[in-house]
Amino acid sequence: MVGCRPNRVTSTLLALTAAASFLGSLYVCVFARDFALRRALLDRPNERSLHTTPVPRLGGVAIVLACYAAFLLALRESTQPQALGPWLWAALPVAALGLLDDLRPLPAALRLLIQIGVAGAFCATLALPSELAITPALSVSLPALVIAIGGAVFLVALLNIYNFMDGMDGLAATQAVGAGLAFATCSVACGHDDLALLSLALLGASGGFYVHNAPPAKLFMGDVGSTFLGFSFAAMTLLGVARPTHPLALSPALFALAPFLLDGSFTLLRRALRGEKIWQAHRTHLYQRAVASGLTHHDVLVRYAAWTAFGLVTAVADVHTAGRFTWLLAVGHAACFIAVWRWVCARERAREASAQRAAETPSSQTLRLEHH
Repeated sequence: MVGCRPNRVTSTLLALTAAASFLGSLYVCVFARDFALRRALLDRPNERSLHTTPVPRLGGVAIVLACYAAFLLALRESTQPQALGPWLWAALPVAALGLLDDLRPLPAALRLLIQIGVAGAFCATLALPSELAITPALSVSLPALVIAIGGAVFLVALLNIYNFMDGMDGLAATQAVGAGLAFATCSVACGHDDLALLSLALLGASGGFYVHNAPPAKLFMGDVGSTFLGFSFAAMTLLGVARPTHPLALSPALFALAPFLLDGSFTLLRRALRGEKIWQAHRTHLYQRAVASGLTHHDVLVRYAAWTAFGLVTAVADVHTAGRFTWLLAVGHAACFIAVWRWVCARERAREASAQRAAETPSSQTLRLEHH
């Protein structure tokens, strides 16, 4: 279901919001990096890291500040009634919790408990619909309590998956730029300019940070940035679903976030089935395994960026075709995931075979020398 197109004033405001957020983030990142260096707030390499030298973090502070500043300024110029109050107050404690964890690591149980509390309060403030739009063409009737609990689980799950997936130069920012553009385009198509403004504020802030985080990264976003982005995208999904007119369905949002959702969910499920502690740091996400196989961050980022672009295209197509091809688009993402998984497995097998040949070569040379 497609609403009206934006007028010239709205289009200008959307563009200015993205530009202001980009420039603000780009500028504040310089100060965040300098502050992190002076205070020795560095992400130091360990056995689970993909980087080899200490990198300053707290770039997420720039993302949060730039996003809020650009969005709040844009709201003053917007003529559409706003309904984003729940995000305005709920995203801040999530970011603050991430910042505290960056400065002094907190117990995982405490972080999860606070996240659940914020997510529950967020969902409690929403005017939940009587029917949940799964796709633009399919809605199901569910009790409000079920939708609220499901929404809270989705919020906590996505903010943590986003945090887990933030482990490679440029990856989290690239996903945020692609998803932000997808959310903005779909929101404009359905006539929700306030959601589009927030999406573009997130896009611009992530783009400004990417300049500092592109391989090789000079700055990391830290938990303050990754949890804020994950929560914000989940919150926008729920706010879109809760719209009384022209609601945004779940499927376009899931398509826009597919690379993180599929890689993250697959890895967590795999670790859980193996009896591993899913909240502990590790190097078993597909993107991590790809880098460990001998590829550079840039090599892996190119492939995930292509997948993110596919997510953007499929999200927009799902809205503009009124959900007629949702299941076909879902199959496309499943094929992307399988292709990435098989590619990583092939890389690992090739690396193991090469290591085995290298280990056997000295023995063969020794045997030949003894023979002579």
